[in-house]
Amino acid sequence: MVGLLFVVLLFAALNWQLFAQPGAINFVLYRIEAPLGLIMLAIVALMSVLYTFFIGRLELSSLLQERKQSKALEEARDLAARSEKSRITELETNLGGRLDACSGAFDSLEQQIGQLLVRFDELEKVVERLAARFDEEGVYIVRHQEDEEKNN
Repeated sequence: MVGLLFVVLLFAALNWQLFAQPGAINFVLYRIEAPLGLIMLAIVALMSVLYTFFIGRLELSSLLQERKQSKALEEARDLAARSEKSRITELETNLGGRLDACSGAFDSLEQQIGQLLVRFDELEKVVERLAARFDEEGVYIVRHQEDEEKNN
């Protein structure tokens, strides 16, 4: 744009006498005597100023829109990060509660297994005592029972 404006100004400077030469200009309803080159040069200058103004306004509008979108994007990122952090915290809390519940269940199972082992030991001792009361042929020996009852 600047290069084109420079070329127009150079052309006007080289042909200044022709640009400044007065002539009859017809504006449909009236006629005036003025230099046509200067009027055309003024129109080009006015168009350049208006073009620069509108381009500047467009650039400013674009920058403001970009800034607004950047802020909205940053807010969305922050919201997503907070939401993700919230979900992670909730998950940690939930998993911690479940682990505590499982730990309590395992402790209960360990106690029950310990009680079962004690009970199995007692049953094993009872079976051993009953087996000791039979002789080799599988006959129940009554006198052993009486002896054991006396010993206990």
